[in-house]
Amino acid sequence: MQNDFMIKCGDGKLIAATHYGDEGLPMVIVSSALGTSRRFYDAFAKFLLQKGFQVLTFDYRGVGDSKSRKDDPDVKVSKWGSEDLTAVINWVKTYEPDQWIALVGHSIAGQIFPLAKNKKEVQAAYFVASQTASAYYWDSAHRWKVEVFWNLLFPATTNLTGKLPSWAYGGKYDIPKFAAMEWAEWGKHVNGVLQNSENRIRAFRDTQIPLRFISMDDDKILAPKRAVERLMEQYGGSRKEHHHWYASDFNKRKIGHFGFFQKENFEMWDDVHLWLKRYV
Repeated sequence: MQNDFMIKCGDGKLIAATHYGDEGLPMVIVSSALGTSRRFYDAFAKFLLQKGFQVLTFDYRGVGDSKSRKDDPDVKVSKWGSEDLTAVINWVKTYEPDQWIALVGHSIAGQIFPLAKNKKEVQAAYFVASQTASAYYWDSAHRWKVEVFWNLLFPATTNLTGKLPSWAYGGKYDIPKFAAMEWAEWGKHVNGVLQNSENRIRAFRDTQIPLRFISMDDDKILAPKRAVERLMEQYGGSRKEHHHWYASDFNKRKIGHFGFFQKENFEMWDDVHLWLKRYV
């Protein structure tokens, strides 16, 4: 069973969601990459359904079917966690109050998950290409490109168009102005999403569930190994692990930042459901 619907956030915003499966199965929430529609994860969601999970995908405010004005000040990347993900978890707990919940997050999802007010309802999280946004954790061969993006390309395109165009950062959708501006603040700060916020530092440290981070060796521009490791370090707890994969491990020419979730790479997905089933 697959059902599209809208979820109302605590601040009144409506976000689009899709539910796969029937009641009674463990629930996996899929939290998207920056500027990526939930539809991108459709094949992955159906795979997890076949493996005995319910799945819920959703579009962050300002992305995909969660429409908003490009200059809406309430569309910020931090609110993708504090409002949108919070509302999604609340929906699951209302739908099935005693439900076991896991999160599979892609890219920026690892930065916003601890900002969800009810994150403690989630029992385990698996992150793919989730990294700190801070440019300080890119190696010298690529850091100059990231610095050019944050300091030249980003302000030029955002000021000119009133948004961050998808072509400028390699995503699927344009990013509304205020979300883009906040993301840039994280990118230019040595602590990334944490900045110097005691509340955020505490939110990360209080997240002590089992965590698995996956990075790709050919993802050096968007989520290099060192940046993934840095994000993992910011989380609390001792039940966290990082695995660095090579395309050759799967007889592939490339995986990159988005390849993991593409259906032609379905053989990688066994790692997700087998790991999650340790904790159900």
